[in-house]
Amino acid sequence: MAAAAAVAVATGASDWTIVRRRGRRRGDDPRPASQLDAPRPLPVIPVPWSPSDSSLDPARVSRLVARAHAAISRVSASRLYRSLLLQGSSLRSRLGVLAPARLSLLGVGSFESSPAARLQLALAALLRRDLLPEAASADLFDPVLSAVECAAAAALGFSVPSLDDGCRRRAEEPTLFYMPHCEASLYDALLAANWDSPAQLRRVCVLGNSFRRYALQAEENRSGPAAKAPHVLAAERFACEERIGETGDLDDDDWFAHAFNETSWHFFQLHDDVDLAGTMLEEGDKFIEQI
Repeated sequence: MAAAAAVAVATGASDWTIVRRRGRRRGDDPRPASQLDAPRPLPVIPVPWSPSDSSLDPARVSRLVARAHAAISRVSASRLYRSLLLQGSSLRSRLGVLAPARLSLLGVGSFESSPAARLQLALAALLRRDLLPEAASADLFDPVLSAVECAAAAALGFSVPSLDDGCRRRAEEPTLFYMPHCEASLYDALLAANWDSPAQLRRVCVLGNSFRRYALQAEENRSGPAAKAPHVLAAERFACEERIGETGDLDDDDWFAHAFNETSWHFFQLHDDVDLAGTMLEEGDKFIEQI
């Protein structure tokens, strides 16, 4: 039976993710929320944040934690996750060099209402457990989170910040930013916050939408969202990108496809003498030439 449509949104100008749960027929191809909704304004500076739904029901928290653990077990047993654990893979080598001290899950949406978001949360929990150093910390954030989801996140080992920084987050230590199906503007805000030096940018690893695909979209539509993400377009030239599912390891499941399709790892390999400010000027000149 098709489920009733539900929309998880937060009120306020700082919202930057909308998650929809829709009734659908078997075989329908669910699309990421980023393809369904226009981007919302981002806060220019961090603003205080608290859950829009502040009601805290311990029974709901317990049920949600149990559902999250079920999702973790499901992802752990998947073909996709087994491929990430391969010893000697280029991914494990790059993560070993970076040695992330923190995992930040940004833009996950409502993982109480969305099965895809729970799978994304599960992957984040597994990455922290299996591929990051033992002492690595973890946080998650999305303006749509409820008090119940914040409590469940804490039970799963994720802290939730009390500020909405609109993804303008500077990596004070090597950090894996998992940003599932976010808008181009969010990736751009993250990169802009870490753009002051090559050494700073090398602290960042992004698991999210393909920057290579954004570059193609910007060439096809110079007025679209991708063309308005100059840091993403400039970073694509020195990002080492590895796509999840590129070798056929994405499980044949609607919700797995919804959660992990078109998702890539991005590591930034650049020498200290790279002029990041100059790359932004070059990107601007390129944009003018193509208008």
